[in-house]
Amino acid sequence: MPRRRQPKRVYEMPSVRYSKDLRIVLLDQQPLREEAGGEAKRIMREVNEHSEMLAEFDRTIRPAFERWEAENLGPLLDEERRLHAKIDDLEHRIDMADFESFLTGRDPFEIFEETGPESEPEDSHENPEDKSPPDPDPDEGFDPEERDFRSYVRFIFEDDPDDMGKAKYKRLFEDYRRWRAKMGGAHSSTKPKADDIPARVKEIYRILVRRLHPDTGRERSNPQTRKLWDDLQQAYAALDLERMEVLLAITDLHESGSAVRSTLYHLRQVARQLRGQLDALKVRLRQAKKSPAWTFWHAKNRTQAGEKIRAAVLARIRSAKDELASLEDEVEHWKEQAKRKRERMTKRSPKKASKKKNFEDGQQLFDI
Repeated sequence: MPRRRQPKRVYEMPSVRYSKDLRIVLLDQQPLREEAGGEAKRIMREVNEHSEMLAEFDRTIRPAFERWEAENLGPLLDEERRLHAKIDDLEHRIDMADFESFLTGRDPFEIFEETGPESEPEDSHENPEDKSPPDPDPDEGFDPEERDFRSYVRFIFEDDPDDMGKAKYKRLFEDYRRWRAKMGGAHSSTKPKADDIPARVKEIYRILVRRLHPDTGRERSNPQTRKLWDDLQQAYAALDLERMEVLLAITDLHESGSAVRSTLYHLRQVARQLRGQLDALKVRLRQAKKSPAWTFWHAKNRTQAGEKIRAAVLARIRSAKDELASLEDEVEHWKEQAKRKRERMTKRSPKKASKKKNFEDGQQLFDI
C-alpha cells in the first residue's frame, strides 16, 4: 500500500513585538568623531602638499623655464609661431574657396585670389574724430548693487526703471536686495540686520572673524585663507548656518587639529569637501608634471634635457613647414587647373567667333 504523502510543514515567522519605549538612547560619538576628524586631517595634509607643489610650479618652476626658453629657443619659437599663423590663414582661405566653389561652381583659385591674405581691420585706419561719441550710461552714479537691480528690471520686466514711480521703485529694490541676500549673491552688499541674525550665526561669525580677518596678520597672503574669508562673508550675508558650521570645522582642524565645536555630520561634510578639492588639485598636478617645464626643472642633466627640448621644437618646425608646403601645393594645383581652363577657352574662342559671324551673315541675307 503506497504511503500517503505528508503535507509540507509551513513555518510561521515569529511575530515581532515593537517597543513602545520612546526614550532617546545616547550613543558615544567620540570614536566616530575621531575617525571623521582623522580622515579630514589626512585629506587636509594632502591638499596642503599638492597646493604647495602647484604654488612652487607657478611661482618658481614655470617662470624659470620660460626665461631659459626665451634665452635659448627664442628665434625658433618665433619661427614656429609665424609658420602656424601662415598655416591657419592659408587653411581658412582654402576652406572658404572650396566651400564657395562647391555652392556656386566657380573656379576655386579665382575665389582664393579674391579673398587675399588677412589684412588689418578697416576700423584701425579710421579717424577717431569721425566716430560718434558713445551713448551715455543710464545707470551712471548708482552703486553696484543698484546698477544690477536696474539691469535686472530692464531684462526681466522689459521696463525702464526711471519710468517707475518712486514707491514702486523703492519696493522692488528692497525685494531685490532681500532676494540677493537670501541667495547669497557674491555681488550683494546687503548685510543682515542684527535682530534677524540667529545666536549661533553670531557666535560662529565672531570666532571666524578673529581667525580669518586680513588685519589679524596670520597667513594674510595665503590664498586658502583669503578664500575662506570670502566664503565666510557670503555665508554670513545669506545667513547660511550650514556653510558656517563647515567653515568652523575647517578652521578648527587648521588651528588645533581637532574640531571640538563641530558635529559628526559637519566633520564628514568637511572630509567630503576636502576630497573634492584634492581630486581637482591632483588633476592640475598631473598636467603640470607632463609639461616641459617640470621635466626640465627636475632633470638630472639639464643640458641634455635642453637639447631634447630643442630637438622637439625643430621637429615641430619641420612638421609645420611640411604642412605649409602641402597647402601651397594644393593652391598651386588650383592655379594650374585655372591656367589650363583659360587656355582651352582661348582655343575655342576663334571657332565660336566664326560660328557667330556666319550666323549673323545668314541672318542679314534672310532679312534682305
